[in-house]
Amino acid sequence: MSSAQDLWSRAIALHGEARYQEALECLRSIEPILGDNPTLISNIGVVWRDAGDLDRSEECFRRVCAARPDDPAAHFNLSLTLLRAGKLGEGFREYEWRWRVEQFAAQRRAFAEPCWTGEPLQGRRILLWSEQGAGDSIQFARYARLVREAGGDVVLETLPHLERLFSWMDGGLPVFTELGKQPEFDLQCPLMSLPSLLGTELESIPSPARFSIPGQSREAWRQRLQGSRSNVGIVWAANPAYYSNSLRSLPAQLFAPLIGRCDVRWWALQVGAAAAETPDGVGDLSGELTDFAETAAAISVLDLVITVDTAVAHLAGSLGKPVWLLLCHACDWRWLMGREDSPWYPTMRLFRQKRPGDWEDAIDGVANRLDQWRQRSL
Repeated sequence: MSSAQDLWSRAIALHGEARYQEALECLRSIEPILGDNPTLISNIGVVWRDAGDLDRSEECFRRVCAARPDDPAAHFNLSLTLLRAGKLGEGFREYEWRWRVEQFAAQRRAFAEPCWTGEPLQGRRILLWSEQGAGDSIQFARYARLVREAGGDVVLETLPHLERLFSWMDGGLPVFTELGKQPEFDLQCPLMSLPSLLGTELESIPSPARFSIPGQSREAWRQRLQGSRSNVGIVWAANPAYYSNSLRSLPAQLFAPLIGRCDVRWWALQVGAAAAETPDGVGDLSGELTDFAETAAAISVLDLVITVDTAVAHLAGSLGKPVWLLLCHACDWRWLMGREDSPWYPTMRLFRQKRPGDWEDAIDGVANRLDQWRQRSL
């Protein structure tokens, strides 16, 4: 008979291979040995969430939170399940526990100025700062407008490779990076705490931040990509530094059946090492996409963007471009469950894996949709 430790290790391995039912069987077989063990219940909750059963996942994390009210990991995991289920109000409140979870320790900032807790701003200057990746920053920059409307004198701190893009954001907010000289301010708040402070629910998600591309930049890219055919940009690999990169990314050659299928010109918006995999028949722009502002300028003259879950998806959605997002089976919470649209980006369409690790159905869905899209654009 296998020991509890052996079964636990096997469950972790099976979960990593997206063999969720087998992982659950292993974890459930440990329950008679360990009883009502909070760590075991939390692990079961994670597997249920990735398997797509959000009700059972929520039940597990609520049990742990009831037994251990000060357990940051349990609250944080509950938040991810609630957010994926579209229960944004409670989900974003629980998401505030992230600051007590080890994986966020390096992102927490030590400011002398107090963190805004939702009290009237009355013209005080408030620093809104990017806490996570580029995609998160682009997605949640939309809240800067609401903070200004609530009476704040807003300044925005962002990542260096986003600084120029954010200087193009409608509203004309002062923008700087952590590397630059910091302005004086009265209050500060991380961007991803704003949905909770401003009471965001599924029905009240604000419209994306908008970026006005300078005419000179837009025209330069129009000349670069000129032609009589439609222009489509593609991205196949997410940030390799992100823990779920291997799940979110797909081999570049899976785009091969799409290339040449329609009378379009294909352009790779892929940057980094993965750009070396650019398929035949696709223009490689990686050497020209020096920051997100340049990528935005290129996207502004494209007709369509097809991408995996990475910052380009948020950028194209914020620019109001048609964007087709390829999602792995256990996708990030912000894309919810079972939907083909996104309340975060009106111009976005979602193509999901039906089986973990299998991109075939998603790519087939894109191919069929591409034929229809091209016929309408003729």
